[in-house]
Amino acid sequence: MTDKKTTKSIHKLFPVIRVMFSTAGKRYPWFFVLESAKTLVQTAQPFLGILVTPLLVDELCGQRDINKLAIYAAVLIMGECILQLLNERLNMTLQKYQERLDNYFSMQISLHSMGLDFQLTEDKAALDQLEKARTGMTWYSGGAYGIAEQIFMFLGNVFKIAGFVSVIALHAPILLIAILAYVAVNGLLTSRCNKVELLSYERLSKTNRLFSYFGWEIVNFRYGKDIRLYDARRMLVDKWEKYTEKNIAGWKWQSDHTYLYRLFQEAAGVVSTLVTYAYMGYLVIRGAISIGTFTQMVSTAGALSSTLSGLVWNVQELMKRCNYAYEYVLFMEYPEAIPKGCAPVPRGEHTIEFRGVTFAYPGTDKKVLDGVSITVAPGEHLSIVGLNGAGKTTFIKLLCRLYDPTEGEILMDGRSIKEYDYGEYMKQFAPVFQDFKLFGFSIRDNIAFGEQDDARLEELLKLVELDKMVGKLEKGLDTRVYKIFEEDGIEPSGGEQQKMAIARAIYKDTPVLILDEPTAALDPVAEYEVYRQFHTLVGGKTAFYISHRLSSCRFCDRIAVFADGKIAEYGSHEELANIPGGIYAEMFAAQAQYYK
Repeated sequence: MTDKKTTKSIHKLFPVIRVMFSTAGKRYPWFFVLESAKTLVQTAQPFLGILVTPLLVDELCGQRDINKLAIYAAVLIMGECILQLLNERLNMTLQKYQERLDNYFSMQISLHSMGLDFQLTEDKAALDQLEKARTGMTWYSGGAYGIAEQIFMFLGNVFKIAGFVSVIALHAPILLIAILAYVAVNGLLTSRCNKVELLSYERLSKTNRLFSYFGWEIVNFRYGKDIRLYDARRMLVDKWEKYTEKNIAGWKWQSDHTYLYRLFQEAAGVVSTLVTYAYMGYLVIRGAISIGTFTQMVSTAGALSSTLSGLVWNVQELMKRCNYAYEYVLFMEYPEAIPKGCAPVPRGEHTIEFRGVTFAYPGTDKKVLDGVSITVAPGEHLSIVGLNGAGKTTFIKLLCRLYDPTEGEILMDGRSIKEYDYGEYMKQFAPVFQDFKLFGFSIRDNIAFGEQDDARLEELLKLVELDKMVGKLEKGLDTRVYKIFEEDGIEPSGGEQQKMAIARAIYKDTPVLILDEPTAALDPVAEYEVYRQFHTLVGGKTAFYISHRLSSCRFCDRIAVFADGKIAEYGSHEELANIPGGIYAEMFAAQAQYYK
């Protein structure tokens, strides 16, 4: 079992080092130059004392030549000062790189998260892997900086050991056996501790995600109204405390299971020191070595012992850290949820066809859509209606390739959408989902995402009737949405947010526009204005329009009524409204009484 685990750890070592060094090396090459310089300085430091101190001690015990003593002392003191200053300076510079590297790899995780197939953002295994990647690349492994430090420390220790062994072999080769025995025992105990820590990491990954969720949601102002009005503080704090206790229990379990190993490590160190002093004292008494050599051997033996232990610790620590960081490698190579094609998407308007499409969400057998077939012509405006849970939003998710059908296929211009270049295909759609999000950026950035076409923006603001609201703001389009970053930010109403989302979709200027409950947060007057300008807003684009308010269906060419995952009825408003006992007719009649 141990051999298998060791082999598995080594297997993770090389991919991590390759990814870390290639990625960090391209971004910050000077980091590795400075690490190499620091390793040389730290390797030289102990040898200065080992080589000069015995000369100083023997001179003090012998002829006591003032000139020689002054030279030895000057070399020792000045050399130590210079090396220490160099080491401190290099450490200060490298610590700046630590922050840069941590931020850079955090950014890589964020970029990859945003580029993941949408299906994976609702997948528990993928979310757990994301959490493992984040924690594995931060405080568990120390990130690229922590791993690089271990590698360079390992190389420095190898050079030190070669020098220490050479010094000891000249005067007390038998001492090497005792030192190696101590290192073997210490290495075994360290290995046991590392296995416990890795197991603890696996146990804590899920708890950490839950702990972070409840901890951050407590201070997230987006939930401020609900927390206060439903007095949810106690529940959130209770859950935070619950997972805090689980975290603490996890760390306690780790501490309890490593305590004895740590205790035996300390005992082994004491025994090793006693053996070293006893043996070297014996050699001095016999006259085999001088007092100066005795001090040299004792300090070298101690240095060799700690360096060998450090080398073993380096290897085990490196493997442990790479085990953690390997979660980053796995996340960055996480398999795609849906296949990607490479065919270019034809320009212009498109014919879209659902052909026998059936869909069940991953991990379930429940069919949300069941054998849906429909063709939407270029420039056609399709209204999609039905009760909650009928499959309307799922239909749109499949159209946008956020998921792929379980059965059947979706065609664009007669070709399976799976064959098209994924990025190009996504550019054909501008959706406004029910759960759209605005960012804590300026109004301009929320609509245009960095573009600077103010004339077009102002035209759009008039269309969605936000021009008066924006015109009253001191900073106009540069006003931040929400007060997260600036006091003079705005807290737009639900209707204003929805209008911004509609403006964002129109600004994207795509062949297909998708409006999922676009007027849900608007008052009746504002809703009427949106409907009145529907054709101006949508123009000749293909449009999919989902709404529970059936008065909107009058503005669409065709209506698809979803029920139980199927298209139960299909036609124009006049056709469907006159079907006796029809689903649409009954829904429209039930709502119509409120508008009379």
